[in-house]
Amino acid sequence: MRTNYTQLMFLPKTNTIFFLLFIFISILSAPYVYGNQKYNSFKSDDVEISFINAWETEEGNLFALFIKMKENWKTYWRYPGDSGFAPELKLLSDKNLKKIKIYWPTPKVFYENETIINGYKKDLILPILFLKNKNENQVEFEIELKMGFCEDICIPIKLLLNSKYAFKSSEKLNKMISQSLKNTPKELLSSENLVTCDVKKIEKTMTLISKFDNNFFSKKKYIDHLILEYKDDQVWFSETKKLSNKDYIAQIKSIEEENFLLNKSKIKYTIITKSGGFQINGCKSNYN
Repeated sequence: MRTNYTQLMFLPKTNTIFFLLFIFISILSAPYVYGNQKYNSFKSDDVEISFINAWETEEGNLFALFIKMKENWKTYWRYPGDSGFAPELKLLSDKNLKKIKIYWPTPKVFYENETIINGYKKDLILPILFLKNKNENQVEFEIELKMGFCEDICIPIKLLLNSKYAFKSSEKLNKMISQSLKNTPKELLSSENLVTCDVKKIEKTMTLISKFDNNFFSKKKYIDHLILEYKDDQVWFSETKKLSNKDYIAQIKSIEEENFLLNKSKIKYTIITKSGGFQINGCKSNYN
């Protein structure tokens, strides 16, 4: 915790005492807030995490994070929304590792203080595939994981993941991991026929207008919620707004406030419906 001592000097005496007491308690509780620094596991009264070694594939080794949360606690999807903690993975060391692929289950949508949050409550099983460079050798790695967990307050948890010390899976756990893999958004390859898009300036704001195929996204595939991402940290989108059952708009935001080009092939649509999640990469131009 970073303390602003300049502000502290001008606090009333009573408030200063309480503030210092708060800092002291925060320091004592730091191992709880930032993890116990043990490999592959974390446990508190509210959150429990285990890192499981599931099975080998032709491409690499599949692991999974098993997360249990107390009632009313939540954690966040890879893109949490306008507020929330975006999960972070930092690779500390590796051997024979080519790539990391995370299989995010379709998130739930929560509404808090008129803000949309994408995430999970109660339980989350997060499969992670570590692809190999050479098939004959095992993958080894050590990763620092940071995730945010919230109820009325939010806490960041830091955990070290190590391939050598991951917990061994079981038939029961493998079935649960398989089910989580089935719950990931289904990628729709014929995206050009399912969504068209256009960029327009509305009230001096660059806006993306997306139109979906009403023949496909109807009945059980009716769009309950739409999330937009961009494969570039320089550009992002506001929360989407629904114009009709098939038309959506979102403001385009960029570090470069003016004169930036939007590559439509880099837009990622995650569509949440009653029949599950779908993913579309890119959109077709010439919006009608």
